[in-house]
Amino acid sequence: MEVEKDRNVPMRDGVTAGRLAGRVAVVTGAGQGLGRAIAQVLADEGAAVALLGRRVATLEETQRAIEAKGGRGLVARCDVAVRAEVDAAVAAVLREFGKIDVLINNAQGGNTNIYEATATAPEEMVLETFRTGPLGTLHMMQACFEPLRDSGHGSVVNFGSGVGVRGAPGMASYAMAKEAIGGLTKVTAIEWGKHQIRVNLICPAALSPGAATYRDENPKRWEQLLKNTPLRRFGDPYDDIGRAVLSLVTDDLKYLTGATLMLDGGQVLLR
Repeated sequence: MEVEKDRNVPMRDGVTAGRLAGRVAVVTGAGQGLGRAIAQVLADEGAAVALLGRRVATLEETQRAIEAKGGRGLVARCDVAVRAEVDAAVAAVLREFGKIDVLINNAQGGNTNIYEATATAPEEMVLETFRTGPLGTLHMMQACFEPLRDSGHGSVVNFGSGVGVRGAPGMASYAMAKEAIGGLTKVTAIEWGKHQIRVNLICPAALSPGAATYRDENPKRWEQLLKNTPLRRFGDPYDDIGRAVLSLVTDDLKYLTGATLMLDGGQVLLR
């Protein structure tokens, strides 16, 4: 599913004006899907956005979409599982933009289309999921800590999953990784609150390209999934997920930290 790019964006003197004007955001996994949609929303609201990921070509597509509407985007090739690459990417962001106010940890590797029973889950598959998920998230948070602290209103959004909250057969490695990110989110929210850095977790269910492929290949399962979703639809990456993230990183929710938001149309109801 292509993210809609032809939005009406407020302009002032030819420059995007919005709630994030003057702020700098870093988005990992920004070359496609939710990462691209979130990056576009933040840019549409005035943020300068650093686009991190492993594939430069797709990151440049996101950059072109942002710049076509007058926004500012910086491409930085980065595998979040490799700390040296993370440090280099963050240094490039600081050279270009001078600061970091927002960190969106969307990147997650591993093949989620492979279902493996817990009893036979290969160790390498589990390790790959952890390297690119919890460890990559930790790398980014550590590398961005000082500029987020200096921001005075730093905000981090990490990515969990309903699979981790409710469980699902054949998804042990993915569920473990996402729950690990949830634990990291809570601990860091407590530690970093004194620096006015907010750290929250979202668990999205959106019609990303991967979800659209699953829908097309498994129509009966998809129909059942929709029936089990109270709102009877998957979220739009831009309007439902991207704009929710926007609220998290602006002053709209400046008193919220350490929280888990289920952006899934009601698939998982927490209490």
